[in-house]
Amino acid sequence: MTNLQPTSVTPRFKREWLLLGGPVVAGLLLSAGVAALGVWPSWQRLLIDQQELEQLEEQRQRLPLLRAQLLKLQDSVQQAEQRNAAIVGLIAGSGEISTFLAQLSSEAQRTGVALDGYEPVVTQAPPADPKAAKTKSAKDKTPPPPADPLLAPGLQKTSLLLTARGTGPQLLAFLRSLEQLSLLVVQSDLSLKHETEEAAKPGEAAANTTQLRLNLSLYSAAELATKQP
Repeated sequence: MTNLQPTSVTPRFKREWLLLGGPVVAGLLLSAGVAALGVWPSWQRLLIDQQELEQLEEQRQRLPLLRAQLLKLQDSVQQAEQRNAAIVGLIAGSGEISTFLAQLSSEAQRTGVALDGYEPVVTQAPPADPKAAKTKSAKDKTPPPPADPLLAPGLQKTSLLLTARGTGPQLLAFLRSLEQLSLLVVQSDLSLKHETEEAAKPGEAAANTTQLRLNLSLYSAAELATKQP
């Protein structure tokens, strides 16, 4: 009789395949893992280089825009400097303090006014430093003196305490002549005092004069400090 029972070839074949194919697959997996470990750092570096290259390309494309913005900023700064110079020129006028003092003496002689004396005191414009306001102690509650609105950076103020004598019309003509001089002159603290001088000779009328005291503020371009050798 014919034996129709299935043989044991298939299970044996599976065992042989597992015994032979298992190490091969494990070797392939191990090789793939070793290869991945070796390639992964290079792959990461390649990605980083690619990102840096894209950033450089983006910056290169923005470079013309940055140059245009820089040129525009330079033009704005130059225009601001020109406006500041024009404002300083309008406030300061032309000429120097020595020239003004000579003109002052000349106008006094022309109008018949006698100058008793004047002494200039120069005040420089304060530096535009916001930290300077923090130097005072917190306990010091004394308010600082108000800033001079005309004393802009690049200017200096010369204060004169002027004392002059003359008649009323002479002093009036002298004060009007001060407004025509080369520098900007701000007058303040005007005081007048009537004086009567004794007659030089008997029978002559006593001379009536007026003493004028006046503070003058002169604004001129600041002098550059000379460097010490």
